[in-house]
Parts: sequence; structure tokens; C-alpha cells
Amino acid sequence: MRGGDAVEVLDRLRRAGHTVYTCRGGERCALAIGGTCPLADHMADVLVHVRERPDPPVDRDRPFLCATVAEVPTVLCGYPSVEGPWTRADAHCSPTGVVDAAAKAVRPTSATAHRRVRQAVADVLRPHGLRSPRRLEISADHDVIEVSLMFERPVPVRVREELRPAIRAALAALSRYWAVARVTILAGTPAPTAGSARTPR
Repeated sequence: MRGGDAVEVLDRLRRAGHTVYTCRGGERCALAIGGTCPLADHMADVLVHVRERPDPPVDRDRPFLCATVAEVPTVLCGYPSVEGPWTRADAHCSPTGVVDAAAKAVRPTSATAHRRVRQAVADVLRPHGLRSPRRLEISADHDVIEVSLMFERPVPVRVREELRPAIRAALAALSRYWAVARVTILAGTPAPTAGSARTPR
């Protein structure tokens, strides 16, 4: 972070009670010189990236890339550029809205939450040679998290039993209610084709 917007963002987050780590990326990356990294060491719940101009990505934008790889929720505070990974941000805001944006980014319905759950589902299905669900939905209402998977064909009971804890674990960092998340696994019924109807006897 640097510049006036970054100072304002730091101040707003700290006044809201957040513990804030800073990283300038590039040659000043703490991990590259043998130090600790809040992203790599799982110390950060969300990354807030400040961009004061819509310039092409440079070294100081690397923390955003690191957070994306680490699957840490991200907030883009400021201006995206045509190039870059900015569409992966869970929330986009101005400096004045950074506290609300940070709260939005760590919801169990965020883009990062969906990516984590999709990856967890894929990891379970792969050894069984099963395809990914055709639809995955996550909703949250206070302390109730609902995850719904729609598959083309019925999923074996054994796989269902593996999917539920894997999905809940994927949400662990995003909700204190992850362990009681409701996971519904459905299978679509193929529509009847012409000439397949039978006359009751």
C-alpha cells in the first residue's frame, strides 16, 4: 500500500478493529527474503488491495495475485485495469466503503467460497471418475448455510458421505457455522423423449 488512499484504507480498517498487515510486493516481498507472509502462513482472513490508478499490473499488484493463488478472499479498493485478475475480486469498493467490502468478501456466499467448494467437490469426485455437478449454489441466512449440488445422474451413497464433510471443511474459514452447513445433493431426471411414453395396462 502507498499513497493517500492507502493511508485512508489502513485508518478505516484499524478503527473498525481489524489487525492489518501490509505488503508492497515485488522485491519487498517478506516471504522472498526469508520472512513470514500472512497469506502463505494463513494469518489473513481477507486481502484488501488498493489501486489509485487504472494502470496495467506492476510488481506492487503482486499481493493480489498471491491472495488469489492462496484462495484468500480479496477486495479491490480503487481502479482495475483492462489487464489483470481484477474480476476475481470478491468485492470492489472506494476507500470509504472498505470496511463493508471486507465483510462482504468473507461471506460464505462469496466468489472465493464458491471456488473453494467447487475445488473440494472436484477433489472428492475425481478418484471415483464422476463429473462435476451441473449446478452449485450457496446461500446464507444468518447462521444457516445452504449448499445445493445438482448432478446429471444419481451420486452413490459413499460419495455423498464424502462430499458433505469436504464441502463443510471448505467453508470453515468463512463462517463459524460451517460445521452445520446443510448440504443437499440432487440428481436431475432426464426428460422423456418422443415415443418413450408407455400406455398403462
